[in-house]
Formats: sequence, structure tokens, C-alpha cells
Amino acid sequence: MLLITDRPEQSVKLERLLSLWGPCDVVDLHRPVQGGPAPNRLLVSDVDLSDRIAVEAVRDRLAEHRRKGMPLLCLLRDQSARLTTQANAIGASAILPADLPTKALLDEIGRILNPGGAMPMQRQFVAASAAMADLLTAASEGGSLPVAALEGSVEAINRAADDRDLGAWLDMVWNHDDATYQHCLLVAGLAAAFAHALGFPESARKLVTSAAVLHDIGKARVPLAILHKRGKLTVEEFAIVREHPQTGYEMLLRQGAFAREVVEATRSHHEYLDGSGYPQGLKANEIPDIVRMITICDIYAALIERRSYKEPMAPEEAYSVLVAMGPKLDADLLRAFRPVVLSG
Repeated sequence: MLLITDRPEQSVKLERLLSLWGPCDVVDLHRPVQGGPAPNRLLVSDVDLSDRIAVEAVRDRLAEHRRKGMPLLCLLRDQSARLTTQANAIGASAILPADLPTKALLDEIGRILNPGGAMPMQRQFVAASAAMADLLTAASEGGSLPVAALEGSVEAINRAADDRDLGAWLDMVWNHDDATYQHCLLVAGLAAAFAHALGFPESARKLVTSAAVLHDIGKARVPLAILHKRGKLTVEEFAIVREHPQTGYEMLLRQGAFAREVVEATRSHHEYLDGSGYPQGLKANEIPDIVRMITICDIYAALIERRSYKEPMAPEEAYSVLVAMGPKLDADLLRAFRPVVLSG
């Protein structure tokens, strides 16, 4: 993917959404062109086409990157006939409003990339991704989290778990190039499958999946430069990352719209039964079962995540790491987790 923009700071959410389909490079229209891999699926213009100079600059960028037949999506901030004409003149194959709701935008991009239509699992994944985008954006901007987005994400993920095809879910999540989205959606998919395997009723499944979706919401306040850093974090950077459970907890508690179990899981998913976790150093019975489930899913997801700079662990190896953690994790839940991720 390639995103051409004249407002890179405001395009972070859009970049993350495009990362749903793989690596997304961003070209800042106001900066010199830098070399990079050529896009092979989609070009997206998020530029004010009422500016003649900007139009010429976009045309130049497209000439450098566009391959024959590659679709160009133009996002317009003004749906006037003049700007629509400008978009068509630079070769737009699709034109959409720049303020289109997240779910609608992802659906339209999905239609461009998959003209034959998406499979049910893919539609559920897109719905969950759109909701995750709205949640993380609201959290990063300091606003109230959209409860409807959370409910939509949980519903989509639980219905995906009903299909009992965790492998298909993981394959789609692994294609997501944004680290935070990939991790949250991995943990949520694992937790939903885990609750389904344990035979939880629908209300309990919603609690578990909600806790999984929101467990890392505090990371929305961590600078992207730290979250996306490829090398080892400095002591100072690691200290900032370790603040995310408390940050997320305070965020949810302040809004007052979330179940107590969900709020507690956000703060306590890095706690261990032997008291060696953080931020409170909780032990044994101080850690609820939902938190114990999310912790197992969280660690396993981190081990199997795919990054450009590291190979993921194989499922058997990742599960062995969990077993080796011994008294830190709930042994009974860990045994129940095994067939969820090692079912063949």
C-alpha cells in the first residue's frame, strides 16, 4: 500500500487501517521523495485537491509509483463537482469522502481489493478492525471510548470464534502490519476461542472478549516511536511502556461505562500468581479467572506475532514457554488452553 498525504500527523489512523492489508508506506506531499518499496495493491490519496500545486505534486508522485491497472482511491474533504473532476483527472478508480466512518471505509477498500466479495470470516475481521481503530483513536486523543465500537468488535470476534477456525483468524491478523492492532486482535481472537472452548455462556464470553479487546488500551498513550521500535527498548522507554496497564485502568474507570472485570483485566493482565508481575504485584487469589485467561492469551500472542524483524515462534514452542513459566500462570487454565492452540 502507498498513502500520499498532505497531513501526515492526522493520517496515522488511516495508515493503521491500510496496514490491515499489509505494509503501508506514507508519502508526505510536503517533503522530498524518499526511496522505498513500490506498492503492489493500492494507492490512496488523502490530499486537498482544491490546491492546484498539491494536485500537480500528487500527479508527480503517482507517476513514480503507479503500476498499470493498480487502483487509486481518492479521499475528498469536499464532495464538490470540481474536486471530483480533479480526482478523476489524476486517474482515481474510486472516490470516497475523507470523513467516511471507519467501518464503511474499510468495507469500500475491501471491495476494491477483493472484487469477488469477502468471506464471512473476513467480514468479521474487518468489522473488528474498524472498531479497534475507533477505540484506539479515541484513547490516543483523550476522548471517551465509543462503547458501541467495543460492542461491535466483541460481537464480530465472538461470531468468528463460533466458526471454530482460529487458524483463519490468525492468518488475517498476521497480515496486519501495525503492531498494536495485530497484538490486540490476536489476543482477542485467542480469548474468544478460549472462552468458546470452555463452554462459557454468551454473557461470560462477552466479558472475556471485551477484556481482551481493551487489555492494552493504555498503549494508545504510548508514543508510536516506542511501540514500533525494532531494537531493544532503553530503560526509560521500557518504564513508559510499563505504565500502560495503569493508564488503561484509569481511562476505563474514569469513563465508568465498563464492567468491573474488564476494568480490572486492563490493569492486571501483567500480574503473575507468584506475585512477580506488575503494576501491583498481586498474588494467587487476588487475580480473577478472567485476568488469568487474558494473561495466558497475551503472552502466547506476543510469542507468535509476526514482525518484519523477527520470526514468530511455532505454536508448540510458544506453548512450551507458557508451561515453563510454572507457578506464574494458572496450571488448570493452561491445560485447557492447549487444545485451543494445538488442535492440529
